[in-house]
This record gives sequence, structure tokens and C-alpha cells, in this order.
Amino acid sequence: MDKIMEIDGLVIHVERRNVKNLNLYVKPPQGEILATVPRRMSEAKVMEFLLSRKKWMEHAVKKVRERNRQKQEEAALTFTDREIQALKDGILKYASKWEPVMGVRCTKWQIREMKTRWGSCTVNTGRIRINLRLAKKPEVCLEYVVVHELCHLLEPSHNQRFHSLMDGFLPDWRDRKALLEAV
Repeated sequence: MDKIMEIDGLVIHVERRNVKNLNLYVKPPQGEILATVPRRMSEAKVMEFLLSRKKWMEHAVKKVRERNRQKQEEAALTFTDREIQALKDGILKYASKWEPVMGVRCTKWQIREMKTRWGSCTVNTGRIRINLRLAKKPEVCLEYVVVHELCHLLEPSHNQRFHSLMDGFLPDWRDRKALLEAV
């Protein structure tokens, strides 16, 4: 007969089967715990085993739930062809708007998946990379990143001169940066 047991908030589904050993499983996506136990094992032995494995179960449930959360976040970060094209179009639009104003020229624009940056610039080659995740952000954020990276062609560091250039070209850049980090 199947049964549900609880130990300090951990809900364990116990199934009696024709097995030799007691086995524990933590099943995705929510971390449901299943214990398969030999048909003739006493309730006391089952409880003793489960109590001895409490920390392992807590850790395994946490790990399975975290993995599920990561998969959901990754799924949310899939990009449609339309989003990618809109990002490309936006980059070209802002590049053609700002390059003449700033007196700079990017030699090559690239779109990449980046974990820690919204954009990057290789000053000596004039190449600029834009994070693919900007496809899911408001367009004012893309303009901010394009101007930011183009400013690096004038000033490689994030020093006072760089900030003065940003203030001159895009006075509300701090608001856009805050929006980018918030959404």
C-alpha cells in the first residue's frame, strides 16, 4: 500500500514494491520525493532510513528546483527571428544616427550572448559586440548601449572624460542604464 510521509516539511511518497533495497528519488520539475521500499520492511525501518537521509533529500530537492528555475529562465531567453532582426535593425539605426554625430566609425557590429556585459568594444580594431539579451529590453536601452560602446572609440576607460562624453551625447544615459538593470 502506498503512503505519504512527512519529515520537517519534506513530503515523501512511499511505494512498497518487489525490491531488495530502499531507494530514494527526487523527481523534476518540482522535486517530488519518492521512496521505493521492500514490501516487508517495517515502518520503523523506513522512518529510520528517511530520517538518516533528511539532509540529502533537502539538498536534492533544492538542487532539482534550482535546475528547473534555470531551465525556465533559459526558456524565457529564447529569441524569435523577429526579435533578432529587430535588434539588428535597431543597432544599424542607432549606429547610423550616432556615428556621424560622435565622429567615430565602428568597423564591425556583432551580436553575441554575453552573461555579464550588455556590450563590449575592442578599441584597436573598432569592433563592437552587443548582447543578444538586449532584444528583450526597451529600445531606449539599446540606444544607450550603442552610444556607450561608441564612446569607447573616443575614450577606452570609464573615467571622467568618458562620463563627460556620455553626458554630452546622451544626457539621460544614467536613467537608461538604471532602466536596463531594472527590467
